Amino acid sequence: MLRLTQALGQTTSAGRPLPDLFLCLSQAGVRPRRGQVTMIAGPPNGGKSMLALHYVLKHKLRTLYISADTDPFTTVLRSGAILTGDRVDDVETGINGPGSAYYEDELNTMDNIMFAFDPSPTLDDIDLEVMAFEELWGSPPEVLVIDNLMNVVAEHESEYAGMREISKALHHIARRTEAGIFILHHTSESEGKPNFPASRKAIMGKISQLPEMILTVALDSYSGEYRIACVKNRSGKHDATGDNYWTLYADPSRMALYEERQEWAIAAARGAIQ
Repeated sequence: MLRLTQALGQTTSAGRPLPDLFLCLSQAGVRPRRGQVTMIAGPPNGGKSMLALHYVLKHKLRTLYISADTDPFTTVLRSGAILTGDRVDDVETGINGPGSAYYEDELNTMDNIMFAFDPSPTLDDIDLEVMAFEELWGSPPEVLVIDNLMNVVAEHESEYAGMREISKALHHIARRTEAGIFILHHTSESEGKPNFPASRKAIMGKISQLPEMILTVALDSYSGEYRIACVKNRSGKHDATGDNYWTLYADPSRMALYEERQEWAIAAARGAIQ
């Protein structure tokens, strides 16, 4: 048992904010935190992995990224695009040609981000990866990304009960390691608005109880608008319906996210977006 003043004196980073996702979100109190679980949920091709990968690479956070949904080569190409601003297709051409050394040098700047590519990891596998990371770096990761939840194998026969079991275990890992955990997950497409963020009730498996924060995302590939709604937040604004959202701007060909339309427009004028 601890008094509040004793709890304040504990040498722990749990509950303290991680770097901001985007300024517009942090101004509304939408900030991921250490020792807590943030869920990023959306439809297929909704930009979940783009957001998570963009975040850890841009902030150079010490990260363990469980990439169960994406193969190693695709992850390398996407990361190379984020780091250099080049198109994913151009990164692939360069890596397979005379530009390989350039891209390898860029990727080497991110040696604090470790990936695991088992397509069907169990909770034990994830726990072992966390322990291996801690042995390598001398401390747990600042961020643990699970991409995505439905790829993690549970012992429970029921899919939804299994997802609840996994979510509960990841909550305990967050508290134990003080890592900010990002769980990528799917939303139901039954709401009929694929270009707009889904509501909290659309989270697959009805597992919205445990994450401290849930963001639902949607990408309009025609307009380039990337919409983020906060449908659960224990520390700031949220709207369970998903009807109130922030609009960013995306160029998926470069895995690029822009906070302002002007940035997106300037990139377009320079031929960055076609």
